[in-house]
Amino acid sequence: MNTLIYGNESYLLNQALHKRIKKLVNVQDTMNTVFYDASSNNFSILRVIEEAQTLPFFSEHKVLVVQNCLFLTRGVNLKDNELNELIVHLSRPIETCTIIFMHDNDNLDTQKKITKKLLELCEVEHVKKLETNDFRKFLIGLLKERNIKMSSDAFEEFLKRMDNNMSVSYHESEKLALYGEMINLDDVEALISRPLDNEAFHLVNALMDKNLKQALHIYNDMMILNMEPLSFSGLIASQLRLLYQVASLDKEGYHRQEMINKLSPANNVNVYRLNRMLTLARQTTPDRILGILNYLANYDHRSKLGLVDKKFGFELFLIEATH
Repeated sequence: MNTLIYGNESYLLNQALHKRIKKLVNVQDTMNTVFYDASSNNFSILRVIEEAQTLPFFSEHKVLVVQNCLFLTRGVNLKDNELNELIVHLSRPIETCTIIFMHDNDNLDTQKKITKKLLELCEVEHVKKLETNDFRKFLIGLLKERNIKMSSDAFEEFLKRMDNNMSVSYHESEKLALYGEMINLDDVEALISRPLDNEAFHLVNALMDKNLKQALHIYNDMMILNMEPLSFSGLIASQLRLLYQVASLDKEGYHRQEMINKLSPANNVNVYRLNRMLTLARQTTPDRILGILNYLANYDHRSKLGLVDKKFGFELFLIEATH
């Protein structure tokens, strides 16, 4: 049966895909496992359908994997003839071929005809990001598997820096395994980078709380990592704009799923990210967020004109924003 796999955790998505391929064909059978990139300019769903209608190569079954299915989101559409042909094909699945549609995001435009048809006619697997407690267990198991021992403070910092991202955790734990079997806090701080988006979110959180001390602490940490103030301000501006949108939608009475549908895919908003933003948005007002954005825009303008030192100017912005 044709399949739709979607979600916002690439590690679990890849596992789900690998499991299905292994079940349907030999994993090493590259002749009968074909990958397509739906985000490519020369992608055509008609080629996929044509390939699906040809017999497997010395095998009973073949798998076609269509990755990056942007046509399931707003703003990207299949041509009318492609849409019609695909719906006909999905309605009459071929026993010797399975098409697996992959979408690396939690959000689908469920108002689109093609999305409705895939949800109706395909087997659907929604891969969800792990909750914090489950992610903690996953991380403990990953370190045990690699024979890595960690002090408790080192583990808590490692957990924080992984930001519930399984794919990053997998690669970063490999790095730690090469470094040594016993890892302390200094090792984690030296070897593991903090996710910049996460740091930007924490800085915005400090601004909303009017906590200048915490805001300066996060900013100084970014400077130690040689992060350009203007580059970091761009990340903060992005977080603030999204926060303003969430606060405005919440004020207008939108529900969570309605917000996700309205904000994605341009902002790559999933349930986890929305919940964090929504909690923060309810502690402030759209007007206050807009005011901080204006302070930030003023800093950006003055620093680019050379009217203020970039680092000193950013510190002034933090003072103004937390006043």
